[in-house]
Amino acid sequence: MALSLFAPSAAAWPKYPRATGLDALASKMPQSTLPAPTADLKLKYVLLGLGTQNYTCTAGNDSAVPFQPGAVAKLYDIGTQLNKDPWAQFKIPTISGLALSLSNTPWGSSRLLDEYLKQQGYNQILGNHYFTLTVPTFSLSAVKSNPYPLAMVTKAMAVDAPKWACPGTTGEGAVKWVQLIDSLKQSVGGVNTVYRLETAGGNPPATCKGQKQAFEVPYAAQYWIYGPK
Repeated sequence: MALSLFAPSAAAWPKYPRATGLDALASKMPQSTLPAPTADLKLKYVLLGLGTQNYTCTAGNDSAVPFQPGAVAKLYDIGTQLNKDPWAQFKIPTISGLALSLSNTPWGSSRLLDEYLKQQGYNQILGNHYFTLTVPTFSLSAVKSNPYPLAMVTKAMAVDAPKWACPGTTGEGAVKWVQLIDSLKQSVGGVNTVYRLETAGGNPPATCKGQKQAFEVPYAAQYWIYGPK
């Protein structure tokens, strides 16, 4: 299936990009009521996270609200290409929902997603998002620096995703937009603040009724990662 409906394909870039800052892209950060980055911060990476929000339920308690012990996602570099893309402002709101939809189609989802990411120049995986115990962690182990960027952050503020956000694979709704900061001073590699924006899917059902004790909900999000200037 051709993906010619998408914007023109991107030129190739160096395999393991360093944190050079994304000056042209910083002004295009999606707007919300989350606190803006402080003046001493610089935009270092914009990443597409594709993975799952993970939940647990107490056996036999159908009325319980699902508990979230964490999430996992691959982190794709979209900032390098968007930084030089004259259409970036228009693409940013569409990337998460489109990627999530392509990754969950019944007709060769992996191929469609891979084609889209490659065509747009978003196919470079820089690392992974996961939880270290209860701490959201962003490990950019493919970045050529010593130490590589590792953001270990905690939620500072959250707001509901916009009403027009992609509701996910089953209409479950988009997870909140959040600001995460390194309150424990555990991050290394020049990063310490993360914004989860442009979310798609990932919300749990309202109760545990009919759910397994552990289950996953597919999601996508953009992670705008900042560090000291």
